[in-house]
Amino acid sequence: MNPSRPVAVVVGVEINGLGLLRSLALGGVPLIAADPDPRQPTMRTRHGRKIRLRALSGPELVDDLLALARTLDPRPVLFVTRDETVATVSAHREALAGHYRFQLPAPDIATALNTKAGFQALAARGGFPIPPGAHIAREADLLKLADLPYPCALKPGERNAAYDRRFAKAYRVESAAEAGRLCRRILPVMPDLLVQEWIEGGDDAIYFVLQYHPGGGRPPLSFTGRKTHAWPVLVGPTARCGPAPEAAPVLEPLTTRFFQDHRLQGWGAMEYKRDARDGRWLMVEPTVGRSDMQIEVATLNGVNLPLAAYLWLIGEEPPPPQARPCTLWRRDWLAATAAARAQPEVGRWPPADAPVVDGYWRRDDPLPALYAYPARALGALWRRLRR
Repeated sequence: MNPSRPVAVVVGVEINGLGLLRSLALGGVPLIAADPDPRQPTMRTRHGRKIRLRALSGPELVDDLLALARTLDPRPVLFVTRDETVATVSAHREALAGHYRFQLPAPDIATALNTKAGFQALAARGGFPIPPGAHIAREADLLKLADLPYPCALKPGERNAAYDRRFAKAYRVESAAEAGRLCRRILPVMPDLLVQEWIEGGDDAIYFVLQYHPGGGRPPLSFTGRKTHAWPVLVGPTARCGPAPEAAPVLEPLTTRFFQDHRLQGWGAMEYKRDARDGRWLMVEPTVGRSDMQIEVATLNGVNLPLAAYLWLIGEEPPPPQARPCTLWRRDWLAATAAARAQPEVGRWPPADAPVVDGYWRRDDPLPALYAYPARALGALWRRLRR
């Protein structure tokens, strides 16, 4: 660690933040891990000084970040991991920019791209490949459901705690009637829904491009990956993934063009799904202003995006990507095992002997796994016994 370098402050230390900390630690970056829950397993990592925040969004977060910055010199680098944190930092960027180094898109673009309806509108305006869909914000919008091809995916336009407590990340609906019933249940909690044509294909038909755009006319650093499994299957986040260099010549220029059209600076990622019916690549959703949950798969395969972002922000040039053998990353052992059991026919594309690195477990940083897995295994056993 180089104490003369600016500290990197990672806000939100779940699996995303843990991947950031481990990636930055490879470059000897001094670290602070900041989260409202210091007892969660990921905060047991050996990387970084631990700081307890009062919240991950809103005025309390801004006040806590300003208070922390006054104790740090030189000006630290800020990394965030959640959409609500991006929204808060974007809204208070003028107050925070004097105390932290970070890059965000313009406020209107940050707001639009962090909602599914906003992304749909921008992508359609630019002629980018997206499946047809309808934005549902009130009862009157339910009439649009009759015009969609089914089956469809139903997703919240953005996430919040009230939605997450009661509903899944996404749903597959087979008819306008089923979509309408589900929308009526969700609208009182989340009046911002997207109902979109279901793209045929398994979870291993989902690809992604992770990027950092340094600005100043410099090209982005990119990594292209592919899911092998998701959990819950078909609608959940990545359970396991790996590199997909064969798709990079198509997906990286398309992703770069989309983000450059909107003058993006900083973090940007795009998820795609390849339609099993005709082979088309269709954009599913972007992530901007923050790192993606599966960011560490890029680092494991020689493209350390967090370290590159840090170096650009302190005025240094990052080293070039390193060629490494194919390495898979899994969110956690339990999710990956459940997904493989539920869909044994998908996710067989990587080399059979490719190593798999667990999101929690590392031999040189074992505590996140030792705190996470026993408690979760006991909880799963208890739920099974109760049933």
